[in-house]
Amino acid sequence: MKVLKFGGGCLKDVNSIKKLPIILKNYTNNQVFLVLSAFGKTTNMLERCQYQDVINYTRSIMLDLDFETDIIQEVLDKYLRDEKIAQILNYPSRVCIGEYLSSDILHRYLCNTGFPNKLIDASLCIWTGPWNQKLNSAAFHSARLPEAMKNKINPLAISQGFIASNLPSKPNPSNIIRTTLGREGSDYSAAIFGTLLNASEVILFKDVDGVYDKDPKVYPNANLFSRLSYNQAFQICNKENTVIHPNTLRHLQEQKIPIRIK
Repeated sequence: MKVLKFGGGCLKDVNSIKKLPIILKNYTNNQVFLVLSAFGKTTNMLERCQYQDVINYTRSIMLDLDFETDIIQEVLDKYLRDEKIAQILNYPSRVCIGEYLSSDILHRYLCNTGFPNKLIDASLCIWTGPWNQKLNSAAFHSARLPEAMKNKINPLAISQGFIASNLPSKPNPSNIIRTTLGREGSDYSAAIFGTLLNASEVILFKDVDGVYDKDPKVYPNANLFSRLSYNQAFQICNKENTVIHPNTLRHLQEQKIPIRIK
């Protein structure tokens, strides 16, 4: 089992998204679990309640991926019709929409391109403590894979990054209280699923080649590390705007699961 996580920067436009089937061909001999962030800057738009911008952006992506008009409308209505938006009462419910959109669309797109897969709701698998309004996140508590989902993992499954649920909630889609692991928490989700599924490795696809000693987009002479221990990586990445979420490293270190940046 390999867990592959794709961040928003790797899913920002149709040209980027069309690389997914090409990449998956390299893993046809493995069970694969995909963890997906929201497309591009969708989460930023949702934070600002720019729902029409999200609709326009999502419709454009689906059109470029050759979805039929009725399917596009079905997806948009599922998450962003006026009645749905009116029911959104809190921040986590709002920002979760981005990951649900991207995972649903890519579930359909990969099926259409010869990669049948099952869609897994992360909020039924990852559990947190209470919502912290000051931090706009909740602390990870535990994870489990419901029995009904265990037969959906092979050979390819898709789930969402950074989405979770408040621990006291029952694992039922109709009454869960959604939370998140915080911005940039999709790496952490990949690590959680990696340990939950006893993955052989977790691979984070980024818009850089790996871990550098400084930002390669700012410093052309930045040095790329070919290999790091968990502790070395933590010392480099324990800061804001890092290439790997520090909690990701600590979580994988406990189970000694390798992490790779591509």
